[in-house]
Amino acid sequence: MTAKTKWIIYGALALIAVLLIAIFSKNIVNGLENLFVKIAIYLIVFCAGWLLGRFGGNRSKKDDERNARNITQAQK
Repeated sequence: MTAKTKWIIYGALALIAVLLIAIFSKNIVNGLENLFVKIAIYLIVFCAGWLLGRFGGNRSKKDDERNARNITQAQK
């Protein structure tokens, strides 16, 4: 294969790629948009759960100490 033939093949492939992107760009954008929306929803739910677990409820230092004693006794 000569260099000229390679460039013709590369050019044709590039042209086909550009045409496919132009034809299916709306579908590609919609697919990426749906993906980003799903990721955002999962992230929001994860953060809400983490925040509730971290800061939710009425915990006190006494509760933590009692739980630690219970765990220690259960391990014996």
